[in-house]
Amino acid sequence: MDEVEQAIRKIRNGVFVVTFSLDGINYGITTAWVNRASFKPNMLMFSIGKNRKGYGELLECEVFCVNIIGDVHLEIARHFGATDGSNTNNFKDVEFKEMENGSPMLKDCVGAVECRLVKRVDVGDHVILFGEVLDGINLEGEGLVFNREDFS
Repeated sequence: MDEVEQAIRKIRNGVFVVTFSLDGINYGITTAWVNRASFKPNMLMFSIGKNRKGYGELLECEVFCVNIIGDVHLEIARHFGATDGSNTNNFKDVEFKEMENGSPMLKDCVGAVECRLVKRVDVGDHVILFGEVLDGINLEGEGLVFNREDFS
């Protein structure tokens, strides 16, 4: 790993699972790149790799939920972070409820923000999606800080 990559890895991010429903199937994709994009209107943005399983379905959805993963919920983040894609629509043993606008919200999270997809920007091997905030829930606990070694 070169010096530039070592420096970039010092930027700290949270751990999130973006969930959505499309054609009656629930999907979840773990990401570490989520941020607020605007106050008025209230918007979030997140980046997702174009090679991730569920990427195509995500681009088709209208509403999604950003689940903020807590420091005691690492296993749920690992579940939806598997790169082979066997997990993206696997909610078999995952407890969730439906948010106001139909997005699945994970029981194992410390907060959730439901958004309407309003824009996407193609950036190299990723796409940045912008969502206008529709609803949110604050639960007990602190957000998990991403550590690459937790997902090896």
